[in-house]
Amino acid sequence: MTGSAREVVIVGCRYDLPAAHAQEAERLLAAKADIWEERLESLSSRVGRTIEGAGSFDGLFYPSLEDRFPLEGIGEERTRFLLSSERITLSLFQPLLGSLRGEEGGLLVSAGSAQTDQLAKSLFMQLEPELFRQALELLDPLGYLKLLRTGRAPALETVSEASSSGAGSLLSAYNRIRYGQFSTAVCGGSCAATLPLPYELSAFGFGDDRLIQPFEQGASGHYYSEGGAAFVLKEKQRALADGDPILAEIRHIGTGAMGSSVVNRNVMKKLIAQSLEAAGMEADADIMMDLYGRGNEIDDSAELSFVRNLRKSYPGLKGGFLKQDVQYVVGYYGLMGLCRLLEARQEGGELAGRKIETPNRLIGAVREEDWTTEAARYTRFSIPVYSMHGNAYHLLIDTSPDRLAG
Repeated sequence: MTGSAREVVIVGCRYDLPAAHAQEAERLLAAKADIWEERLESLSSRVGRTIEGAGSFDGLFYPSLEDRFPLEGIGEERTRFLLSSERITLSLFQPLLGSLRGEEGGLLVSAGSAQTDQLAKSLFMQLEPELFRQALELLDPLGYLKLLRTGRAPALETVSEASSSGAGSLLSAYNRIRYGQFSTAVCGGSCAATLPLPYELSAFGFGDDRLIQPFEQGASGHYYSEGGAAFVLKEKQRALADGDPILAEIRHIGTGAMGSSVVNRNVMKKLIAQSLEAAGMEADADIMMDLYGRGNEIDDSAELSFVRNLRKSYPGLKGGFLKQDVQYVVGYYGLMGLCRLLEARQEGGELAGRKIETPNRLIGAVREEDWTTEAARYTRFSIPVYSMHGNAYHLLIDTSPDRLAG
């Protein structure tokens, strides 16, 4: 860490998924047509004209966004024209902002937004003139964030990346606290569909059954899923002074480009090694790596490959998987293991990783020294995050008591 850099901790986390396990996912997949019929009826009422469904692709969608994500203190006349993702993000951010302690230092609100949200804004262009006037403030990409009531005037930003906006938002907040521009940040966001598109905008998976877990024989990617995640980051000494419950310290976030859409094992090995070195991680440190898990033979085997190569320098590092049964929340899937880890710490429970039962044919045998399910034994977690377009991140998270105590 350079002399001017400050330590950054996570003091709050919220996340939400339409399905937490495979059985619930199956139920939502079967109910997709009914879900969209009800959601289009609600949307038609809000925009003042009948919108008929185009038939959405297979995915996990919330039956009712209004019921699942209520917004406190914001009148219906102002939430009427929110995109689905904007409503979810506001609902995740509101309680985190309400829980902030202390008044010193600047506050940043950083939202990772999907590129497709701007396409959905075209819906406004078809509104009647009076309704268009009411919706006008939300044409601003930051407009929905201005509806937040924080008690202190925050700086607002959106981060839009190809399938990695959540990690991009987290990186921006981390760096801006680390180098003294802000003392506190609420960051994250969500992914959701406002209209039922008839086809997937990206290839989330293939085949009729995508519920087989990553790294297993027969895995065929993921279904699209709505959902989101939000975090409160704070400068560590400020958090200690404010009496915040510190959940974890972010030791480092590294970023780079894989140079291709598939997982480049050599690039990721180098990026992760550089990140561990930048954080001052000891060679004999015990580290659990929550692998991304795209759910196909090539990418999943590449992840096991760079785990084995990294172990030559860090023999205490093992792979694992904390995102079991999570489907593809665009921009946020890679952070779901972190969310579950922080949730377990908030609730005082223990989180277990997943065992690979039948490795895919390219992985072959999984050696005991390469894989662990015992997340509760670890206090240092390595989290690689990728996009379908080559963006790559590495998060190093530390929950050891001596680090969190200051």
